Amino acid sequence: MLTRILIFCALIGGLLSIGARAARAQSSLEVPGPSNQYQPYIPPQQAPPPVIRLAPSDGDSGNTIQLLPGWTQPAQPQAAATPPPPPPHVNVAPMTAQAAPALPAVFRGCWQGQVSELDWIRSEPGAHKIGFWTPKTYRLCYEQIGNQPFQLTFTETGVEASDKIINPRGRVVPISTDGRAYATMRSQLDFNEYKTHNDGFSFSPTFAVNEITNLDCRIAGDDMLVSADVFGSRDGDPWFRAHWRADFHRFEN
Repeated sequence: MLTRILIFCALIGGLLSIGARAARAQSSLEVPGPSNQYQPYIPPQQAPPPVIRLAPSDGDSGNTIQLLPGWTQPAQPQAAATPPPPPPHVNVAPMTAQAAPALPAVFRGCWQGQVSELDWIRSEPGAHKIGFWTPKTYRLCYEQIGNQPFQLTFTETGVEASDKIINPRGRVVPISTDGRAYATMRSQLDFNEYKTHNDGFSFSPTFAVNEITNLDCRIAGDDMLVSADVFGSRDGDPWFRAHWRADFHRFEN
């Protein structure tokens, strides 16, 4: 009986010793932390917007917006420069004798001169070829008709008709004068000129010529010394520029 009691006590003691060693081993185990590979993704946070507060200043109504330091207002784009306005349109005064100055008495009467040669002539870019200069006899008068003021005009012939020129008609207006013996004038002369050959552009035997001429005129005794710059057009298109000089003589109608 005693032997059985001793065996039983020995078994109980062994079991208790084994349980104590197992508890000490379990408490000494270290559990590693979770690896970074399995950490949850945390999105980056945006910077907070600038703080705006109303901060009244001296003499302010309290509605001024003040930005706290740490935020700079972006620069505003500069507006495109406004182009300057176009220059005003200049109206050219019509060629009328009513607005023209009165010429000195030495210009009264009729004057006639022939222009046989030119000092120079050149064609306008892309214009028709210039042929030989057709000698022209210019005739202008500064006369009084009835009780009207003296007027400067081309006569009905203007340029004497020839076998090359038909239907001449023209007019002239004074531009300026020194009040003694010098004056500038501007003339407009229209006529039809016969073609020397068929140009392939029209079946008409003639073409229309328009000449605008600026005249410098000076009286010297019984002569009028004239220097002229001419701009010519053909059928409405720029044609040539030329310069000539001639002596005009008094002409009795």
